[in-house]
Amino acid sequence: MAQVLRLWFTAAGDGGDPAQAETVIYKGASLPKTRDIAARFKSLEREVAFYRALAPKLPIATPKCWSAAPSTEAEPWLLLEDLAPKAALAPPIAMGSALTLLANLHHETLGNALTPINFLSNIKDLNGFIESQDPIIVEQLLRTVLPAGASLLLPILSGHMMIEGVLHHPGPVLCHGDFRWDNLSAASTGCVFDWGDYCMGPPAYDLGYFLATSTQDQNPTDATLSVWINHYLNAVNETTSDAHPTLSRTGLIQDILSLLPIIAWTPIMMLLTGAELPGTKQTYWRAVLTQCETLSAQLRRF
Repeated sequence: MAQVLRLWFTAAGDGGDPAQAETVIYKGASLPKTRDIAARFKSLEREVAFYRALAPKLPIATPKCWSAAPSTEAEPWLLLEDLAPKAALAPPIAMGSALTLLANLHHETLGNALTPINFLSNIKDLNGFIESQDPIIVEQLLRTVLPAGASLLLPILSGHMMIEGVLHHPGPVLCHGDFRWDNLSAASTGCVFDWGDYCMGPPAYDLGYFLATSTQDQNPTDATLSVWINHYLNAVNETTSDAHPTLSRTGLIQDILSLLPIIAWTPIMMLLTGAELPGTKQTYWRAVLTQCETLSAQLRRF
């Protein structure tokens, strides 16, 4: 969804060893096809605003933002801390640590109106993308990837996106919107980056998205999935009060089920840009779409 480059800085006239040079990450406008999607969701503009206003308020670590495009520039860009050197010195993030990180984000931001961007705004943008697609091509893609008789097929094709009013969560949290392994770093004992899709919304979206995008290669059993959900719930409900009402297990599972047709549209969007994606990414997003269906079947048994 963006062009991401690692930049090396060395002293003037010094060839130097790149391994010893200071580095930063540049993030700017993406390739033509995915640029259309990024522009629709204003991903880069949203991320610039995040580092200027929200990052210092969060209970979890994010990259340092060294510089950002001024509002007068035609296209947004960011210069961010390169997390790779710190991550190389830290142990990998385990599943439990990732779930605790997500729970901390949700617990500490519950009911805090940190941004006027809400979940319904994201759904409106998503519906705009859906309406711009050829329904025949979308159906052909889904029938190629999903198994015959998939329960998510009709909800996805209907274009009916669940409205927030029917969900069971006790209040909006700051949703990352793209919480998956690719956007987590072991630096600082767990650091979250790629904040172009954040909004105030239901916690079940981030959790369901993480389970769909980050567990497909583990083939979790019902028992394993239950352990992960319980781990998240125990962490997010660790300190409950009137200001932090308990998130129920039944409500959380029902919300994930309701949101899975929406979550599934991320891999669909990426697969519709297939010509712009390397083969490994196409394989990844196909597996994510399949995992959405698998996850739906598993959660219905809970």
